[in-house]
Amino acid sequence: MPFGYLKRVVADVQLSDKEYVKNEKGRHLPWSVSPFREPRTTASDGSSKEEEEEPPSEWFELAGDLAWTTTFSTLTSSTQVTDSISVGSYAAFFFLAWHLWATQTIYDVKYYTNDWFHRILFVCQLGVYASLAAFSGSFNVGWEINSDTMNIFTGNVTALTAEAITTDEENSMIQSFRGVNFILSISRILLLIQYLRVLKHHPKRKQPWKKQWRFWLVPIATGVAGLIFLICGITMEAIPRTKPAVIAQLPLWGLAIALQVAATIATPEEGEKVLKNQSPLSNRLSNLTVIILGEGLNGICGTLRHSITSLGLSTTMGFEAFAVLLTLFFVWLLYFDGFRIKSSSGRKREKTWLWLHFFLHLALIMLLEFIKNFFLFLNVVNATKLLNTALSEIWDYAAKHDYNWPPHPRLEKLLLPLKISWDQEVKDLDDTIDKSPDTDTAGQAAQAQFLRWLAEVQDKLFGLYNDEPDKEAEDLYKKYISNNDTVIVNDDGTLFSQSSNRYLEVMEFSGQWLIIAGGVLLFVMAILNTIQRGPKNRFAWSYSLGRGVIGIILIAIGIPIQLTGKVDKPKWIGWIIPTVTIGYAIAAAIDLGVHYLSIRSIRKKEVDSENQAAHGNEEKGSYDTGRGPKLAQLSELSYDKASS
Repeated sequence: MPFGYLKRVVADVQLSDKEYVKNEKGRHLPWSVSPFREPRTTASDGSSKEEEEEPPSEWFELAGDLAWTTTFSTLTSSTQVTDSISVGSYAAFFFLAWHLWATQTIYDVKYYTNDWFHRILFVCQLGVYASLAAFSGSFNVGWEINSDTMNIFTGNVTALTAEAITTDEENSMIQSFRGVNFILSISRILLLIQYLRVLKHHPKRKQPWKKQWRFWLVPIATGVAGLIFLICGITMEAIPRTKPAVIAQLPLWGLAIALQVAATIATPEEGEKVLKNQSPLSNRLSNLTVIILGEGLNGICGTLRHSITSLGLSTTMGFEAFAVLLTLFFVWLLYFDGFRIKSSSGRKREKTWLWLHFFLHLALIMLLEFIKNFFLFLNVVNATKLLNTALSEIWDYAAKHDYNWPPHPRLEKLLLPLKISWDQEVKDLDDTIDKSPDTDTAGQAAQAQFLRWLAEVQDKLFGLYNDEPDKEAEDLYKKYISNNDTVIVNDDGTLFSQSSNRYLEVMEFSGQWLIIAGGVLLFVMAILNTIQRGPKNRFAWSYSLGRGVIGIILIAIGIPIQLTGKVDKPKWIGWIIPTVTIGYAIAAAIDLGVHYLSIRSIRKKEVDSENQAAHGNEEKGSYDTGRGPKLAQLSELSYDKASS
């Protein structure tokens, strides 16, 4: 037996081992393969190796999509969406990163071949995505354009230290702009190399220029875009701190992307059965949408984890969490079930559909980010309400009983996640009172001590829901507790609430735009649905109109909230997320209702068509197989009898 295994170790390949031979031949990769089929010269050419299709492997597509996801995932984690400038910065960076994915995907679904050339460039592409993510932390399009953007918090430091902090922030932004531009330029060079390889193998490369020039549009646009990004990077290197240099970035970026969009749409198709690989774009878009939904759900689950591990998940917050879950379900239903179209809509329309997905993906990310932040805000408001109720009970009791502090098991339980003990605070308050020389001083000292402790509770509460504390809010908290007893006792709440107001302002912004973002997403879905379906009847139009009308209604509801800038009204605050949920539920119900009516109409038409066909056959006198001799009977007759 051991000798038999030894023979296998040194044995040569046997063609009879078909499974091994097949796997090894499948793993063998040439350096570069033409993406075009060879023209047929004989009937046997159809079975040649060159005729085999070479679609991208599933792992290749998924790895590329996941690698790209790191760019906006890193951007989301490092960027707080707290004002319009931060939203603009997020949208600009997302478009730059998204257009890399879109242009590469358009190439892959047509010209990808399974060879070492593409695998090496795929590794380079992963490096581009990783480098772009690394420069996302300090990316800010409002730098040097809006003075409020550079209002960097420096704290209680000297003027020279504040200047050093500001200069460091500026240097980080310059480095981010410079790095993003150079990386985008490198990505365009890599894509240009791939397209030049395609042109080298193109069947029309030997034809007159007027027959092939349109196939040069994408390579030319890609090269020009790379040059524009390179110029932007060099400009930031040469004159980094001048406002014109910064302002010029945005229109130049827009020009570079617009050239590529126009070129991809204007480029003609290669023709039927010319390419080895013609994968549908819809599959890649679906994968990316799933990944974006997953990233958003992951962030929302993180917020839910804070709720469960902090002061507890109340009934109100359970209702809000259920509304969030339903909203995500309806988004999934409206996108994936509503866009499930089997027939091809044409490559130009498909490319337009692809590019418009930027607005859908951006609206989806913003909606998920706003839901996450506002859900966090609701948790803080709910936790603060629970604490204030318990603390008010204690203070009212103490004020009526000469500052005898009662035990409060419910408060003690609420304070456990904050790592604060009410019993310890009672001892500290008693010590403060005992050390006071008279009753009036004791009352003031106890009140000041209690308010300082309350500020500490509030600060730790906000810290519990924020992974990174706000520097300005923390500085305001430290300034408040360092005041003397007289200032704290005579404060009308202005000083006490400064720190909490800073945190709440950051969180409230998401609530101001949440309903609008939900409406925009539905409206973009309506546009994409119209482009993909190319509606030709009232039912097909109803799918788009239903989404569009509900989207407009949500936008109309959200605009007054955004204009007033207030989302802290007790009766309204709890209905912001459910309003979006109800809107999406109505849109989904309209979809299902239209689908039911459409199916009923189709079946009625089919029945009518069958009845008309049967009636037509009767009028023409259709052949009755039950009358006359059967074919089998005729075949049994002798030749002479049949001939007679």
